[in-house]
Amino acid sequence: MVVLGVVLGLVATVVLPHVYAAQTTIRFSLGASSSGDDNADRTLTTQTVLITGRDVLQPVADSTGVPIDYLIKNTTATVVPNSEIIQIQVNHPDRASGIQLADAIAKRYLEIANNTGNQAQLQAQLDSAQRQLANPATPPDTVGDLQSQVGDLQNQIAAQATSSNIASIVAPAYSVTAPIFPDTLITLGIGALVGAAIAALVGSRMVRNWTRR
Repeated sequence: MVVLGVVLGLVATVVLPHVYAAQTTIRFSLGASSSGDDNADRTLTTQTVLITGRDVLQPVADSTGVPIDYLIKNTTATVVPNSEIIQIQVNHPDRASGIQLADAIAKRYLEIANNTGNQAQLQAQLDSAQRQLANPATPPDTVGDLQSQVGDLQNQIAAQATSSNIASIVAPAYSVTAPIFPDTLITLGIGALVGAAIAALVGSRMVRNWTRR
């Protein structure tokens, strides 16, 4: 009975739908002054909440067609103890799709964490001001203001380039080799326990029958 239970558990691991974990790793730079204290822990915890929240997941759901409720349920973000490393995991029955989702979530999070949207806006304003300066039709009395605007925008972009790049991808998205469901050892263990229980039940009935004889 025990052997039969183990065999049935092994069959279950093959027949049941498999779920795979896609993972990617992010480093959130805390800076020398804030690493290692309670504030750092709160900051990293806040980042994990942000990663698994709608601000990050909704655009990914919209672009991939995956329901937002599915992403919320199957996406986790975990801080590696005593580090600035955050591990993002997405569970999905298809390896390639899981990798795609994990990569999209990491990149969307970087856009928010590094505030690249604002930098793109500043760059667009700078390009517009420079085009006006290069245009011969630009009124001479506006050239001074435009030059001042260009200098100010360049300073803002330079400041963001040195200070806003606080999050980066350490390891690109990849799929974990073994499926997270079904777990082979757990399934075999359950099969063995069920087989043992059945064997014990059958054995007890056989003993009672022999005793009655």
